[in-house]
This record gives sequence, structure tokens and C-alpha cells, in this order.
Amino acid sequence: LYEEYLDGKEDVCTIPDLNRGFTPQGITWLAEEDAYLHSGYQGDALALYYVKGDDVRRFVPLDENGAPGQGHGGGVSSYGDYVYIADNHALLVYRLSELLAAKDGDSLGLVMRIPVDNSASFCSARDGKLFVGEFYRAGNYETDSSHAFLTPEGEENRAIVSCYTIREDGSLEAIPDYWLSVPGLVQGFAMYDGVIALSRSYGLQSSSLEFYSGMLDTGKTAPYTERAVPVYYVGSANLQQKLALPAFSEDLDIQDGKVIISFESACNKYIIGKFFFAFEAAAYPVPQAE
Repeated sequence: LYEEYLDGKEDVCTIPDLNRGFTPQGITWLAEEDAYLHSGYQGDALALYYVKGDDVRRFVPLDENGAPGQGHGGGVSSYGDYVYIADNHALLVYRLSELLAAKDGDSLGLVMRIPVDNSASFCSARDGKLFVGEFYRAGNYETDSSHAFLTPEGEENRAIVSCYTIREDGSLEAIPDYWLSVPGLVQGFAMYDGVIALSRSYGLQSSSLEFYSGMLDTGKTAPYTERAVPVYYVGSANLQQKLALPAFSEDLDIQDGKVIISFESACNKYIIGKFFFAFEAAAYPVPQAE
């Protein structure tokens, strides 16, 4: 069922504390450290891990009141001296230098909370841009009606990824550069060398790893009055490669020309992944843009 994916993937990092209540959501690679950050939740509390081989440290991200953060920890990314966690219509920002100096069990002070224009289910930072996007599923994960676009091919996308410019102080420009219209069930996003990668999954059905060649123009703009914010899209017209993956694929990032993928199937909440030894985040080569 997953031959193409299994033939091309390699395991890169053990997902921490799967047997101790951690439900992983986000992953990012720290190039200078050759290490990984994992975000997610334990009960109602946010959790953030640093993993480099046997060096595994769990941190407690704090909220603006200095209390342990509550939420989903849907995605994590890093740029400069800042770590971004996507959660509940906002990005929670922490200092990477503080994280790297912290010990296992330490708390991390919140630098700022940045509201964004979608539900913020995942995020990805690259080349001075922060991409933050939302998960859509009809009935239980609805999105704002302004995020619905019918592509020229007749496909209805009801979720967006917003591209923001990162300022020097780690904050974001108030208005995004553009919106990218995407299909439902997106759990993770990454962009590399003109190729867009999406991780799509829900429940026990097989996940999908999809690669799109660039972005296509809807010819429409987002509902901002300050300036025109163009809306692009991905769909069947620029789908380059689609692979079936085991269930519960989550966040994505880029490492050395490969997309890294996290899974939540082996956590105690779902268990099924324990039977398939889904304890590792994996990497898969990003195809060249067509």
C-alpha cells in the first residue's frame, strides 16, 4: 500500500515520549544544531521538545501570564533567534537561544503572541517568510467563509496558508504578502526550491504527501482594504507527485532537500502506530519542480 513512500523514506529522528502522554503535532529541523524540535500537547498543556540523538529535553512553554501554556501546539518552526508555535489563531513566540540553554523540564518565557488571519494549525518559516495555515474538515473543523475558493479546474478549497514577512525583532508584518488556497485535511506545509509539500490526514485513513509545482493565480484578492493581497492556489493543475502514507501524518519541514514528516499514530491517544513501530519522524526527497 505504501511501497513508493517506504522505498524512498528514511528515519531521521525518534519522536519523544510517545508512551508518556505526548501527542506530537509539529516538527522542525534546527540546521545549525542538527537537532529537531517537536511541538504538541500533554493533556491540555503545550509541550515542546529538543531532540538531538540521546539529548532529549522537554520544555514547558509559558503563556503571557507566566503560566504553563494551554493548547494544541499544532506546528513549530524556527527563524533567527525565534521559535514559533502555531496554536488557536495565533503564533506563540519563544527565544531559540533561551531554549538551547535550558535544561530538561525548564520553562520558556513567552516573547510575544501574534494573532494571524486563520486558525493556525501549522507553520513553516523559510527565507524571511512565515507560512501559517489552517486545517479544514466539513462539519467539525470549519473555516471562515472568505477562505473558500473555487479553482479554475472546479475544485473547492476551503482553507488558506498565509505568507507573512518576518521582521527583525521576530514579529510579523500585520498584513500577509499573499494567501495560498489549499484543500482540506492539511496538517503540514513546507516549501523548497519552487515545490510546495502538503501533509494531509484525518483519522485512520491513509495519509497523503503531496508535492505541487509552484503556485497558480486565482486572479482574486483577500479581503484586506489596506492593499491588495493576491490569492494563489494549488490543485490538480499543478500536482506533481502524490504518495500514500500511513495514517496520522502531521507537520512538515525541510532538511537538506528532503521533507521531514512527523506522525502522531503511536502516541497513547491513538495507539495504533505502536503496532507498526511508527516511532520515528521520516524524510522523503522533494522532487524537482516541473
